[in-house]
Amino acid sequence: MRFLAGLSASLLLVALAVTGCGDDGSDDESKDTSSASSGDQAEGVTVDACALLTPADVETAFGSPFDDGELSHQETGADQCVWKSTDASEEMTFSVAVVRQDGLDSSLESSGQTVAELFEQTKAAYPNAEALNLGDEAYAAVSEVQVLDSDTWYSLTAYLGAGVDPLDELKQLAALAVG
Repeated sequence: MRFLAGLSASLLLVALAVTGCGDDGSDDESKDTSSASSGDQAEGVTVDACALLTPADVETAFGSPFDDGELSHQETGADQCVWKSTDASEEMTFSVAVVRQDGLDSSLESSGQTVAELFEQTKAAYPNAEALNLGDEAYAAVSEVQVLDSDTWYSLTAYLGAGVDPLDELKQLAALAVG
């Protein structure tokens, strides 16, 4: 189902993987944080991407009930929450992935990669993206909204069904998540 959540999460993970990211990255604090269980993580803190939005926020945006979201920490250093519609007649997913500069894998840090550079590499895949007034830089394309805010990259994606354009809803949710 995460594949259905959108192309951007895949591009985010590919951008991080291509640059040599391993699995020992950690994330610093964001709006809400929780301790990581992995002893391999230097800081021991991950971003609680599920705490950025409530199921009610997601339901209001998409007009359908959603679950509480499932949090995962990716090998790339991204923390991701995936919400699924609880309406049995509709298969919809929504996700938020968060990458922080201080959460990048040590191989990325040693190579000099920054979250801003990774954001720009992903943005290059969408030359006709719509610029948004969120964070330091943001754009909307296909079924995603990408926001770079200081040292943090937020990637919001949605799959609402074939032929459904979720950009207006994603813009609304991005404004809530990034604040």
